[in-house]
Amino acid sequence: MLRVAVILAFASTVVSPADAFTPTADQKACATLPANADVVAACTRIIEAPSSSTLDRAASYTFRADAARADGNTTTAIADYNQALALMPTLVPALSGRGIAYRNAQNYDLSLHDFDQAIAIQPDNSELYNSRGIAYQAIGDTARAIADFSKAIELEPNNAAALNGRGTAYRVTGDFERAIQDYDRAIKLNPNDATAFYYRGIANGMRGKSDRAIQDFGQAIKINPSHVDAWYSRGLTYSNKGRWDRAIQDYDEAIKLNPNYGTAISNRGNAYFAKRQYDRAMQDYDKAIKLDPNEAIPLNNRGSAYYQIGQVDRAMQDFDLAITLSPNYPDALNNRGLAYISNGQYDRAIQDFDRVLKLDPKDADAIKNRAMAIARKNN
Repeated sequence: MLRVAVILAFASTVVSPADAFTPTADQKACATLPANADVVAACTRIIEAPSSSTLDRAASYTFRADAARADGNTTTAIADYNQALALMPTLVPALSGRGIAYRNAQNYDLSLHDFDQAIAIQPDNSELYNSRGIAYQAIGDTARAIADFSKAIELEPNNAAALNGRGTAYRVTGDFERAIQDYDRAIKLNPNDATAFYYRGIANGMRGKSDRAIQDFGQAIKINPSHVDAWYSRGLTYSNKGRWDRAIQDYDEAIKLNPNYGTAISNRGNAYFAKRQYDRAMQDYDKAIKLDPNEAIPLNNRGSAYYQIGQVDRAMQDFDLAITLSPNYPDALNNRGLAYISNGQYDRAIQDFDRVLKLDPKDADAIKNRAMAIARKNN
């Protein structure tokens, strides 16, 4: 796939005539996708050739930057985009590419600035609005994200990426029906779009349609068996339905694809816990804690497993750590309160339940547990 025509289209806004960019063998190689070492070498030769025009060099810096960005070398990519824009400040592919690189680096102010400049030059470019919408979504400005995705769709009704983006923005706002409508349109445009099925599954799950969510995650997996988040999300949906064996199967697949997927490991532990296989649950919690020692949830859950097998002191240690990391974690406070009751430390138990009730006066577990602690204290 060549990008020469793309650069020519953009170049026509800044140079005349646009056909000043005449593709040579190196220029064709430099513009080839997907990029590889030969592509980068061709771009470098153009950049270093004394006879190369300004457009030749700017385009080659841009293509080389694109290759670096695709490889995850964001700093290198930005440096090359800077070179391209120093030569041609209005070269939209370089502005857009640098905006994406800044967005990947979570430098959203600079990312938005680049997209703003690019859109000012090409206000009818659907992809630019889509890219800026993604940046707005990343900083939580959902209203502007929806506006940009909508503009992208207005300019290009078949822009599946923008439909997926707007669907996700609607989902974040809780407008699941409109989210699903956008995902439906994206799927109609491309029935092999695993991402759209995955996102629609998330939306269906959030609106309580767990069976439809499972179907969507399954379709995403069928299209892309390496879609780790689809495996995990289907496993989580099975967990929510109490189908622990199916959940474990899906968590297993997710963990095979990403052995460091701490959330999947932790939730597989929860499934084993629900099956009362506490040893296997604790093995998973141990792994999850090793991956992220600052995550309170697996510490609390491992504490619960220790409590279930009668190791109250070990449970207490985990609850203490979980509460240190997350002082307002009601589950850990409730669980530690129960451990205090087991040790006959009723006043300390009541203190933990009081902390929960201060956070939520209607917490049913804390109300029940506090009453039990008071009753045992008075007996």
